[in-house]
Amino acid sequence: MAITTDYLIIGNSAAGLSAAEAIRKTDCEGSVLIVSREPYSAYGRPLISYLLEGKTTLDEIWLKPEEYYEENRLQRMLGPDFEVVQLLPEEHRALLAGGEAVEYGRCLLAAGSVPFVPPIEGLAEASNVFPFLTLDHALAAQEAAREAAALAAVEGRPSRCVVIGAGLIGLKAAEALCGYVDEVVVLEMAPRILPAVLDQEGADVLRQQLAQRGITCLPGITAQKVVVEEGCATACLLTTDELLPCDFIVAAVGVRPNSALAVDAGAVQGRGLVCDSQLRTSLPDVWAAGDLVQVTDAIDGSKRPLALWPVAMAQGAVAGASMAGAAEAPSYESAFAVNAVDFFDISLLTAGCINPPEDGSFTAVTEVDGDSYVKFVFRDGLLVGYILLNRPACGGIYTAIIENAIPVDQLDPAIFSAAPENLDFPPALRWARLHKFYPADRDRRGWKEGC
Repeated sequence: MAITTDYLIIGNSAAGLSAAEAIRKTDCEGSVLIVSREPYSAYGRPLISYLLEGKTTLDEIWLKPEEYYEENRLQRMLGPDFEVVQLLPEEHRALLAGGEAVEYGRCLLAAGSVPFVPPIEGLAEASNVFPFLTLDHALAAQEAAREAAALAAVEGRPSRCVVIGAGLIGLKAAEALCGYVDEVVVLEMAPRILPAVLDQEGADVLRQQLAQRGITCLPGITAQKVVVEEGCATACLLTTDELLPCDFIVAAVGVRPNSALAVDAGAVQGRGLVCDSQLRTSLPDVWAAGDLVQVTDAIDGSKRPLALWPVAMAQGAVAGASMAGAAEAPSYESAFAVNAVDFFDISLLTAGCINPPEDGSFTAVTEVDGDSYVKFVFRDGLLVGYILLNRPACGGIYTAIIENAIPVDQLDPAIFSAAPENLDFPPALRWARLHKFYPADRDRRGWKEGC
């Protein structure tokens, strides 16, 4: 006998939980079932590197307390047996790995991203190669690092981890593992580290600071082959033809939308699942939210997934409201990339277009001051992107300037040479920002409640 539910949410992270909360604001009675192949309650994926560093604990990474699910009548089925392996949208049915079936009224796809494994000879065969996207990935890499350090100590040599990929995931993995092994070497095929969120000058500044903290980054160099002995990676043959011995490898080349389930069911996909403004896919009664959705970039109009936590939360809220038939369901039109990350004591904030095309329509202002690097990108009298390396003050205000398309000539020019304040905004926008969380339907007792 099949399991039945009004709302099926595939994925138990930011987008899925946000959707569940939005559903409950409109529909207090409908049954909600959350399924996921991971056996854990929802946790903060960005915290897995901090867990390895000891900056947080297993008790502190969970997004919600256990009673939250019961209080909101959210049923969960977690673990490998509950992974959805086939979606039959015409039948409103999902088949699970353990052999059970779920019949649903409406379905949300919120299964996030999956690691991309590059076609490097030997990489897929080695047992000591780890992605770094989930809690299990992080714990496995941590155990490998501990074993590597112990073995190297017995053999009287330094222990070494090789990270393939110098994106945000790769560098956070490198930081997390730096405290376990003697050497961390990061390979990156692109000519700079963090190629998606930094320019060359900023990447050079950051690379020097990481080197001072024990992480060696080799931009423009990657592995052409992994040497495997007795099932384990023992070295990387680099594109320079040098042989780099290693104890284990973290493969962090990138991620891909976890959209195969929907595509196999007939969903339209570009670089991610194609959805309308309320996150409906082309499949009947199937919505999507989070990393697997194709988003329109608000700055350059390009269409691609934006695998960012705030984007997943916002999309989940829109999808959930639409699924529940909210009277005033919001829409989701576009977004732009905003990244806030730290490495050790190094802070990095970036947003929007930071590597503009050299077509004459963009201008950029940059400044290097010791360990800090700042870049502002302008087009048609508007701020369209920034990099703030080791100058974190008021990054949110610069983001608001981009988001609200405030003409630069309405701002004090000094706003880009020193940390801005709210008073630097034009009066009308300043008022709107100060009152953005004061909705028209708020009464004297507080927020207008749903369920």
